[in-house]
Amino acid sequence: MNIEIRTGRSEDIQEIMGLIARCVQVMQAGGSDQWDEFYPNRDVIGEDLRNGTLFVAEGEGRILGIVVLDETQDEQYQTINWKQAEGPHLMMHRLAVDPKAQGKGIARKLVAFSEEYGIRGGYSSLRLDTYSKNASALKLYQGLGYDLRGEVNFPGRVASFPVFEKVFQ
Repeated sequence: MNIEIRTGRSEDIQEIMGLIARCVQVMQAGGSDQWDEFYPNRDVIGEDLRNGTLFVAEGEGRILGIVVLDETQDEQYQTINWKQAEGPHLMMHRLAVDPKAQGKGIARKLVAFSEEYGIRGGYSSLRLDTYSKNASALKLYQGLGYDLRGEVNFPGRVASFPVFEKVFQ
C-alpha cells in the first residue's frame, strides 16, 4: 500500500474526527477508556491543525492515520527520569490508525516519520506516553527500540500511562 504522510489541513477535520470516533468505539469495546467523547475532541484537533502539528497518513484516497508532533510536555512528565536531559525534545501525541486500516504497518510508518522529523528538526529525543491498557501500542514502541522511562497518571483515567523515549544523539 502506498502511503503519503503530509501536514493536516483544516478541511481534513471531518474525516479525522470520523477516524477518531471509530478508534474510540474500538477502544471502548476492548475495555479501554483511553479516549472518549471528550478527548480528543474537535477543539483539540482543530488547534493541532491550526498549529501545523498534526500529520496525516494518506492512502487509498483517504486518511488512514494521524499523529501530532510538537514540543508540549504534560506537567506530569516532570516526574520522569529521562535518559536525555538536554533538549529540545519532540513530543508525540494522538497517534491513531483507522481500525479499518490496522495491521498494515501504518502506525510504524507514522513513528518512522516522527523520528525522521525529529532528527531533521535537531531534536535530541522523541518522547511519548501511551495507555497501559493499550497492549498493541506498548508492543509497538518497545519493538521499535523505545526506552520505558516510567509512568504518569492523568485525571479521569483509571490506568497509568507508561512513558517512552528514543534518544537521537
